[in-house]
Amino acid sequence: MRAFLAGAVTGLAMLMAAGTAQAQPAVYRVVNVDSHDVLNVRSTPSPTSALVGSLPPGASRVEILETRHGWGRVLLRGAEGWVSLAYLAEDARPDIPGQSAPGGFTCAGTEPFWGIEIDPDGQGRFNDAMSLGEERDFEVRDARTARGRMHPFVYRFEGEVTGFALVSPQACSDGMSDLGYGWHVSADIEDGDGRRLLDGCCRTPVAE
Repeated sequence: MRAFLAGAVTGLAMLMAAGTAQAQPAVYRVVNVDSHDVLNVRSTPSPTSALVGSLPPGASRVEILETRHGWGRVLLRGAEGWVSLAYLAEDARPDIPGQSAPGGFTCAGTEPFWGIEIDPDGQGRFNDAMSLGEERDFEVRDARTARGRMHPFVYRFEGEVTGFALVSPQACSDGMSDLGYGWHVSADIEDGDGRRLLDGCCRTPVAE
């Protein structure tokens, strides 16, 4: 176990050094939208562009990746779009209870395909080709933010998989689409199928 922890920390530190950090994307909640209406998500930052989705009134953890002329770019379940900032109010990104880093990330990578979710309450799930897509549950035992800084975040978790994940704000591409993510992740995972060091992108899913 000690060798695993040492290797995980070393591997994650090397991957962290390879990237260039940027400002942490802020999260917002939907305001000024009637209970029977929705906030439109459009293909470009224009009120006349095509609709690509919507957000319900009161939705929270709406992550804005960039702003342009009063609009904010968002990612919604694989779709990218823009929402009017006039209907958003900045919200908090709370820490996992009892920890010093937030949850609420959905991360994934390609070649090989894999995914990890870290919920706001510290519960999580992992899957990859070696698990044949089957989700393996874990619990975050320790979550920390770099001392004296707002990021990156490091998570240590145990359960059906054991490992670490390092999440940092950084422009990130999944290599399979034109979507632009605001977070980069490196994860060191170990379970009955072996150990693997993985790399990918993250987003903050909207809470509806």
